[in-house]
Amino acid sequence: MKMNPFVFCLLLLAGLSHLSAQPAERYVSRKDTPIGIDQARSGWLNNPARADSATGFDIQKYEIFLNINHTNHYIQGNVLATVLAEENLSSIQYNLEALTVTQVLVDGTPVAFTHQNGLINIPLNVSLGQIFTTNVHYQGNPQLSPNVYSVGMIFSTNSLFTISDPDAGRYWWPSYDHPWDKAIVDLSIRLRSDWKVAANGLRESITDHGDGSSTTVWRGYNPMTTYLVCITCGPYVEVNQSAGDLPIQSFVYQNQYNNALIDLAYVPQMINFYSQVFGDYPFEKYGHAVVSMSTYSAMEHQTMTTLGNFIINGQGTYELIIAHELAHQWFGNCLSFLTFKDVWLSEGFATYSEHLWTDKRQGWQAACDYVNSSFHQYYLTWENSAGAQTIYNPTFNNYFSPATYEKAASVLHMLRLKVGNDHFFEILQTWFSTYHNQNVDTADFQAVCEQVSGLDLDQFFQQWIFSPGVPSVELSVYTKSAPAQLKVIARTTSPTSTQFHLDIPLKMNHSTHSDSLLVQANPSGAITLFEYDSSTLSSVQVDPNSWVLLRGKTLIEPVLSECLPSSGAVLLSWDSFANASGYRLYRKTATGEDWVLLNPEPLTDLTYTDTSVQNGTLYH
Repeated sequence: MKMNPFVFCLLLLAGLSHLSAQPAERYVSRKDTPIGIDQARSGWLNNPARADSATGFDIQKYEIFLNINHTNHYIQGNVLATVLAEENLSSIQYNLEALTVTQVLVDGTPVAFTHQNGLINIPLNVSLGQIFTTNVHYQGNPQLSPNVYSVGMIFSTNSLFTISDPDAGRYWWPSYDHPWDKAIVDLSIRLRSDWKVAANGLRESITDHGDGSSTTVWRGYNPMTTYLVCITCGPYVEVNQSAGDLPIQSFVYQNQYNNALIDLAYVPQMINFYSQVFGDYPFEKYGHAVVSMSTYSAMEHQTMTTLGNFIINGQGTYELIIAHELAHQWFGNCLSFLTFKDVWLSEGFATYSEHLWTDKRQGWQAACDYVNSSFHQYYLTWENSAGAQTIYNPTFNNYFSPATYEKAASVLHMLRLKVGNDHFFEILQTWFSTYHNQNVDTADFQAVCEQVSGLDLDQFFQQWIFSPGVPSVELSVYTKSAPAQLKVIARTTSPTSTQFHLDIPLKMNHSTHSDSLLVQANPSGAITLFEYDSSTLSSVQVDPNSWVLLRGKTLIEPVLSECLPSSGAVLLSWDSFANASGYRLYRKTATGEDWVLLNPEPLTDLTYTDTSVQNGTLYH
């Protein structure tokens, strides 16, 4: 989902003991397959899954039948649910808000029920392991969810559509409306016959009733969470594409058709690319339906993304939104978070996929720039107003904030740096294949990361996912010629109580080449020592490709505060340098090649008078 937006001629080299500082630049499980469900659409049921609470049942399939009067904004229908009892059950509860339940049947027989405070309570007498059905008949005028999201079934002059993320499925159809219980969903929608109905799954049929209405049937072939169920209706024309054997079916208004051919042109390539990076596309089709909506720019409904009208402008302006929603089919839809505590496993991954597609289309430098501007800086600007945020377990109003989008994407980029490129993409593929069509949480992801990389990532996840704050880093670089060594001391500071341990890339620029080094930084000042020839080193850049989310990065250098020449002498003063226990001064003429050590013993003072200079000579 995407939310709508808002030169001195004298050079001082300071030393730590015998090292000289080099000048640098800043820079629970599924039971057996239930009887009565098409085997081709239920293979996923053999996979393990779990919920964060013992509900005692598992919804296997929903069949939604709806008759919609667009003029009166009135719906009438029923939802047939096939359920597996995971223990002996005396009742089951579904969520339904602001609509009237007229009848409930269990295994085809009417039963007494109550419907209070948005909960339908249905009495049962079902034994462990039994498959049973419930059928809830209901009607009324759907209302929008009374919260910051204000979503549900939305009627407009030329469209009807549903947006249920995070909790509005219950405002237009009865279900166990929680993300941890995924089920196959079929939809049968009767509506005015001059409109088309776009929905999840594969379209099986359109039946014209001859009375100005028609029924469109869409069949689901993979389980999904309730907030991903959608119907989108309007006077659409179709744009049909394919990625290999995968059908891509999009619905746009007639006046958008030519623009859609341009704006959706890269979708098959996107599907092929993400399939290579993450694993094969997980569902039976993909597509889009265009509507006019305000809460979100787009919504990743399973197999049928809903796009805001503005996205189809014929200029490819919003290619990365289209890529973002597509990536959700892998992360968020196929791999669904267990609860909204882990919503970052959906939004952070889809946001990071924008970077991956940018790299594919525009190259590495553009992708690095995108991370810096659209992830790091975007998040920091927001946090400056909102305060330090924690990615894990956001408040209800902040499910879809920059913490779960951009900060989470930055964290994935830093994870890539920490584990290495090959391990990172192996993690993505292992993550996807291991939990295909299941629910996941952060602990699951950390376990996969540690399994693939062989690293202990407790500190990484604790500081970035479970704690607030964005650190700054200060580094000082020391060089030595005999033996050739380079020492980096790097210290992190934090605006919160979070203690950050970081990996920081350095780019070492020489006259003829550049090297990359990775150093550690921690609150006490981590020391990283290299065997390194710095004789031709001209500058050091700190994280030039923006791998690390930082508030600031400071390369501490020796600074001359005073340089006073007089006859046969020069008085030098300098600022105290971080971690320095003493200082050595070197001098050379402007045309000379070798530096001359002026003080054999390190100075502890911050001044020195050089009395061995010749008048009229230019020195460094």
